[in-house]
Amino acid sequence: MKAVHISKEGRDLVERPVPEPAAGEVLIKNVAVSSNPKDWKLPIFIPDYSAVEGNDIAGTIEAVGEGVSKFKKGDKVAAFTKMKSGDKYGAYGEYSVSPANTVAKLGDKTSYEDAAALPLPFATAVIGLFLRLGMKEPGSSSATESDGALLVWGGATTVGVYAIQLAKLAGYRVVAVSGASQDVAAKYGADETLDYRNKADEALAEEIRKSNGGKGVKYVYDAVSENGTVNVAALALKDVEGAAYGHVLPLNEEELKVMPSNVHVERILCGTSHDNVDADFAEKWFDWLGPALEKGEIRPQKVTIVPGGLEGVKEGLRRLAKHEVKGEKLVYRIKETPGLD
Repeated sequence: MKAVHISKEGRDLVERPVPEPAAGEVLIKNVAVSSNPKDWKLPIFIPDYSAVEGNDIAGTIEAVGEGVSKFKKGDKVAAFTKMKSGDKYGAYGEYSVSPANTVAKLGDKTSYEDAAALPLPFATAVIGLFLRLGMKEPGSSSATESDGALLVWGGATTVGVYAIQLAKLAGYRVVAVSGASQDVAAKYGADETLDYRNKADEALAEEIRKSNGGKGVKYVYDAVSENGTVNVAALALKDVEGAAYGHVLPLNEEELKVMPSNVHVERILCGTSHDNVDADFAEKWFDWLGPALEKGEIRPQKVTIVPGGLEGVKEGLRRLAKHEVKGEKLVYRIKETPGLD
């Protein structure tokens, strides 16, 4: 099969054998795949990193491994594949293997392109909100005003739009911080939007504390986690009883020193979806995802098709690295790849 091999040296279209699913896994024939910022960062920050990258796919089940009973050949699905696990699980190929617990069965209303935009950021949002921050899940015990509000920093980011929607489904009021894309955060359900640009940390923190009708927020989901966002969050959550702060990018001990003792701090890692600890939780939510898309309970982020199929991945990763992608997800149609049989 054709696949994109990513390393420090390049993003080359190569030939690779079709992978085989092990027990608890499925093989998917990809129709559409998408990029995440980590796809261009890994070869830069990990010495000698070299693999077929990517983790967001949509396509049809080609084969199932031992013990997999809820999927069969031909099922229309989207999947979040294992991260940093070599060529077998990479999205940038004609075929990919995924653990069955992070595969969502799709309905007729959901396009492959829209579905490919979802899996990794959806998993990151779900795990961050309901496991790491400890917020209530949607259902009979959904949140009330007394449960506090959520701030999503990066409300127009790939992860942010799903964090907003999921928190709203759970009953929370949501305040979103973004720049020029405040309209995107509002479109996906944010009750209020704040512009971080050209403001001192103290001034923006005061805006956050005055948001939500003067009640401020109890939770901060930091989908940016750089350029001092932790400093503003620390000021905004000061003296808030039961406050929690979750960050998606690593922050060192020195950076986290600013966080007051009343704030519970957690790193948000979507890769735990494939660990024993969070695997069952992730499976529950991926089972929920397909029907929720059909009913419009959750909406995919806007997608932009990059021409050329897998050949277009090089251009897509260039755009991400240059920060040219705002409020959208870059998607590639496999059938557009030059030289496919």
